[in-house]
Amino acid sequence: MANDIVEFLRTVPPVTRVLLLGTIGTTFGALLSITPPAMMVNYWPLTIYKLQIWRPITAFFVVMGADPMSKLMEIYMMYTYGKDLELEKFRGFTSDYMYYVFLNGFVIAALNSLTGGLAYVAPLLVAFTYTWSQHNPDRIVSFYFGITFKAKYLPAFVLAFKLLIEGQGSFIISSTGFAAAYFYQYLENARGPGRPSPFLQTPRVLKNLFPGGWSPDTGMTTDPRNIHRSFGSAYYPAADTAAGRPGASRASGVNTAAGGTNASIRWGRGHRLGD
Repeated sequence: MANDIVEFLRTVPPVTRVLLLGTIGTTFGALLSITPPAMMVNYWPLTIYKLQIWRPITAFFVVMGADPMSKLMEIYMMYTYGKDLELEKFRGFTSDYMYYVFLNGFVIAALNSLTGGLAYVAPLLVAFTYTWSQHNPDRIVSFYFGITFKAKYLPAFVLAFKLLIEGQGSFIISSTGFAAAYFYQYLENARGPGRPSPFLQTPRVLKNLFPGGWSPDTGMTTDPRNIHRSFGSAYYPAADTAAGRPGASRASGVNTAAGGTNASIRWGRGHRLGD
């Protein structure tokens, strides 16, 4: 059992792994009365005046709500969409993904100083689903009760579920995640789709901490076959490169999930120079 858990964790990319373990640890710690949520949520007067500066960080690991099954579902969704973002949209650039999480977290914490929100897993989940849905707008997803729809509508369904099940307060707090992800997308497309943004320069300290991309087979790697493009990232398998066919995977656009990997290649429409 323990070996199975270790093997599973090895398939989870590093940033998502930290979020997953932190959230699970905090949730079960609270259920077992080991880590009281009152010490983990972000209450700004205590954060500022009592210098309890860990609160804005630990608040991103606290799942609010009385229903344990709803908590587990929220953790699972955060893991699923966070992992997909790290392995697809930010593939080959873990530092960029860490910066994405940091910027969204900063906006979420700032906005919730106005809403009174204490725990930030729900808004971070909404941020993930919004960014993921913009990256995969036509993918078909399944929601509660077997409802299926295109991914571009997923954030709206999540927020509607929050409003119907948990009430207006939860809806407003969760909406801060939508605002954060929308703001990030605005900065990302400041010069138009497919062009590098001058506002999203990942700090050098994060690039040193995560010098390349993460692979479930090799861990952190600076393999030059992880190619970054303005519209995403691509990975050229070793077999294609060795065979002298570096464009083979480019043409196929494969999406594999075998062996614990989720390597997706997504290509833009392409633009002529000067367009």
